[in-house]
Amino acid sequence: MSIKRSHSLSLGIVGLPNVGKSTVFNSLTKMAVPAQNFPFCTIDKNVGVVEIPDERLKKMAEFFKAEKIVPSAMTFVDIAGLVKGASQGEGLGNQFLSHIREVDVIMYMLRAFESNTITHVYDRVDPVEDFDIVQSELILKDIESVEKKMGNAEKMSRIGDEGGKKELEVLKKVLEGLNKGIPVVDMKFTIEEEEILYDMFLLTSKRRLLVLNCKEGMDSEKVLNWKEELEKKTGDVVLVVDVKLIGDMAEMNDDEISEYVELLGSKPVMMKDIIYAAFDTLNLITFYTGSQKECNAWSIERGATIKEAAGVIHTDLEQGFITADVVNVEKLIEVGGWNAAKENGLVKNQGKEYLVQDGDYVIILSNK
Repeated sequence: MSIKRSHSLSLGIVGLPNVGKSTVFNSLTKMAVPAQNFPFCTIDKNVGVVEIPDERLKKMAEFFKAEKIVPSAMTFVDIAGLVKGASQGEGLGNQFLSHIREVDVIMYMLRAFESNTITHVYDRVDPVEDFDIVQSELILKDIESVEKKMGNAEKMSRIGDEGGKKELEVLKKVLEGLNKGIPVVDMKFTIEEEEILYDMFLLTSKRRLLVLNCKEGMDSEKVLNWKEELEKKTGDVVLVVDVKLIGDMAEMNDDEISEYVELLGSKPVMMKDIIYAAFDTLNLITFYTGSQKECNAWSIERGATIKEAAGVIHTDLEQGFITADVVNVEKLIEVGGWNAAKENGLVKNQGKEYLVQDGDYVIILSNK
């Protein structure tokens, strides 16, 4: 199933209290949300929209001398700290578990630093155990959701409804996995089963990105072991990040950052690296449309067709899709524009089954 949205993809930041969620959120969005040192300080859902850094869009806009630039963007949702029992309403659990349903990818913020001033809700530092606690709460909530849905599916199945029968089969399969502690994202499904599950918005069906929040002075071998253990356990990308450092860097200009990186002697993980990792976790690519009036970057899941891409731009374009002219945006700029690209045989006319490539510049022909 391709993600057909653009400019509105969302990531939820989850974790235990006091692990750096609000700090990284502040840095990502430069929005002033509370980040004080006590559990549950984030009482309301905080949302911020972050532009996906895109050099190709910048070059294209300069080439066209565009009046307006519309980048791809990602919505970040700062979700208050979860604790054991959140699925049963412990802490501020239920309220925030419902917020997770709305996002496309979950970023687990895991504490990998010691501190005498910042309290740990369980008075120890173990990001692997922290991950297990948070994921277990999401699994428990999903079990509750699936059991509720099974009642209706059983009724429909008893009266011979084929849709009800299929739904019941899938729910039984999901429940069996969840009861074994397997999140939905790690289960195997057919395309038909995925379609049935899609509208259930199960918490553990979300793709994951893991961030180890580490501070200078931590035992690097210990951090590396945690990283490797989490990678092995999940199969997901695990970033080692000094959240406070990149928070400080978010306030610097490019020259100051360059000086700071030189002083450090190595380049730390930056905010844009987290954004790119979230983008990659969703398996997204970027394609472009543009003219002097407006240059756009659009996001779609890798493997999507040009007809689906037309739907990202506007539903009418997908419904009335006839054909598309496609050229790599960097080659388009390199040769000096559309006419030169056509003369050089770089522009290809593509039918509806063409799979969009990262960096495609497209012109859609539609009868709507």
